[in-house]
Amino acid sequence: MRFSILPVGTQPWGDLLDVATHADKRFWHCVYVADHFMGGGPRPEDEVGRLEATATLSALAAATSRIRLANLVLAVTYRHPAVLANWAATVDHISCGRMTLGLGTGWQVNEHEHYGLPLGPPRERVDRFAEALAVISGMLNQPRTTFAGRYYQLRDAPCDPKPLQTPLPVMVGGSGPRMLRLIAEYADAWNHWSAPGLFRATADKLDAACEQLGRDPSTIWRSTQALTILTGSREQEERAAAKAERAMLPVIYGSAERIAEAMATWREEGVDEVLIRDRPLGTGARRRDAYDALAEALAPLADTDCV
Repeated sequence: MRFSILPVGTQPWGDLLDVATHADKRFWHCVYVADHFMGGGPRPEDEVGRLEATATLSALAAATSRIRLANLVLAVTYRHPAVLANWAATVDHISCGRMTLGLGTGWQVNEHEHYGLPLGPPRERVDRFAEALAVISGMLNQPRTTFAGRYYQLRDAPCDPKPLQTPLPVMVGGSGPRMLRLIAEYADAWNHWSAPGLFRATADKLDAACEQLGRDPSTIWRSTQALTILTGSREQEERAAAKAERAMLPVIYGSAERIAEAMATWREEGVDEVLIRDRPLGTGARRRDAYDALAEALAPLADTDCV
């Protein structure tokens, strides 16, 4: 199993660069950048802005040398797939072959409302996404791409130079039946939020979708994440427990050793990679120390070439 970092885009560029370059030195597998322009909370003050995802990842490609780079995940509702394919191929060259292209349907309502972008109902989003995956697959892997769909039309479209990686890995986030079928058809990697012990249920559905298409399920890399809160005192433990009760996302909290014990369950469920978000870990030296403590505790679970 491998372990990766997910810095939030609301922090200043210098702080995000600091955690990414620290992770680049050892142990950590990938740095992920979320694709949002603002927060999605119900209150106006929740809509804090954040660094734009493609520019951030492009800069990290030049600022790092070892760690892989990925988005979690780029929304095709505001990013044309042909443009994305050309961007991803370029970042793969800048990074010397360390890019993973993370893709999703788009979901955050307030972003689309503020920018005047159509989101559409879930069925339409998945229909659009299916076309986008076909376009991106053609652009990255074929000399030229012609496509005539409802949402996208391309005629003899080039994507040159091609990525250094053959193929450039495509990761898709999702868990619904249609999304799992698209993942089985097009994706090299899959991401799904989960709590330890609950990942396998959705993974079994992906396996079934692969088998229906005649694909070996083991050829899809599997990653997951929960909010990870490192605690060092009774007071911190109580705050983390209260947050876990309120959170709409799965939460893991405790000492580094206890977090590692919980994540070991994911390894038993077939998880290849765990993402750890940096927001609950503090800033500056405190955050670096937190990641170092987690790396030490997680080392026994990691693939031998990570340690």
